[in-house]
Amino acid sequence: MPGFRSAGSMPGWLGVVAGLVCLAPPSGVASDADLVVPDVITAADVVSPRRFYVTGIVGSSFATLTDDLAGRYTGGSANGTLFTAGGALGMAFDRPFGAIRAEVEGRGRDSLHDTLAVTTIPLATGSGNWVAADSWSTMANVWRDFSVTDDVDLYLGGGIGAGGSTYAVNGHYQLTGIAPDFFFGGPDTAQSFAWQAGCGTKWALSERVELDLGYRFFALGATTTPVTRMEGHFFRGTEDIRHALTAGELLFSVRIYEPFRALRR
Repeated sequence: MPGFRSAGSMPGWLGVVAGLVCLAPPSGVASDADLVVPDVITAADVVSPRRFYVTGIVGSSFATLTDDLAGRYTGGSANGTLFTAGGALGMAFDRPFGAIRAEVEGRGRDSLHDTLAVTTIPLATGSGNWVAADSWSTMANVWRDFSVTDDVDLYLGGGIGAGGSTYAVNGHYQLTGIAPDFFFGGPDTAQSFAWQAGCGTKWALSERVELDLGYRFFALGATTTPVTRMEGHFFRGTEDIRHALTAGELLFSVRIYEPFRALRR
């Protein structure tokens, strides 16, 4: 019929417009469900394979002080249970089945003292005492952790460093039939090479806090202290007394990883 066109005879440009309209998204504002907002991850939320930590340490040190006076006096080896305390700063490096921890540790120990009695000097009687006070040690340690469960690790390792104390000894003896006392004594600060080895277990209370119960064998190498010898009021020279300290130690520690983490947020 003139003046009438069927749908099949729609102009090409009009068909293109109709197709675009069909493909366009529906009008209107998208709902909250249509919007996907990615989580914001801060540096503090990322668990690093390398973590700084601080440790507080307390425990008992079952110590033995040996001295080359032992061959001349009874009680020449002093034994005692000492309180020990200190701390460590370290870095933990994640590894398969655990971590490797490298740290610097400093600790102090109570005084160790004992009495002496003359034994090998013929026809002599006398006594004395000695003390190792202000004992200290500074160690560089390496520990290897082995995971048992998600929260429990076993570890072993050791360290080397230096240690010392203020060593003092004094005593007297008198020979039968001789009036003046023979005196020996004197204090001195002694320091020497030190080493330790140990093992233990640690339990994670959280991602950042763990408890540690361990045993260590600690040894302070032999060193010498000069001792004055007197006969009455007369100076009779000096003698170098050689001594060394060893100890089995039971330690309880609290370790905190990333103690300044909150400051990074």
